[in-house]
Amino acid sequence: MGNEMLALHGSNDYKALGPGCYDNHTVGTLIYDLQHRPESKRGYVLAARTAPRFLPPFKTATPSPWEYQQDWTQSKVCPPGKAPFNSTTVRLRPSNADSSPGPGAYVHDSIQNKKVSWPMKFGSPDWSKVPLLERRALRTELLHDKEFKKQRNRVAYLRLFY
Repeated sequence: MGNEMLALHGSNDYKALGPGCYDNHTVGTLIYDLQHRPESKRGYVLAARTAPRFLPPFKTATPSPWEYQQDWTQSKVCPPGKAPFNSTTVRLRPSNADSSPGPGAYVHDSIQNKKVSWPMKFGSPDWSKVPLLERRALRTELLHDKEFKKQRNRVAYLRLFY
């Protein structure tokens, strides 16, 4: 029919392929198993072999000098560098003499000195000038009173800076 199996390696005798041409009597024996058993690298464990599992192949051929180092007698052109973070926008604007304001460009009517306003009495806060809740006959403090005190203290603190 024209269908032939080609040998992958070995002799080119195509007639050696097929039933009856393999050495089955040597493959399944105890001696074959001991010779071809992979062994452990881990050390002495239960039923472990201490020899290396697969020996490295023995190399007899040495590479030529061309395989060690390439020829650098001719210079190679390096590719251009890439922009950092793939960003090509200008980071710093070019300085221009016209960009700085000249005489008369400033607004002088703005508030120059921001005075901190906090009622003080001899180095300690004067709580009598800070608004308080009216006194109640009942001494229990309600949740509404606590929130008012928190808000009052926050506003007094923020007035120091704004």
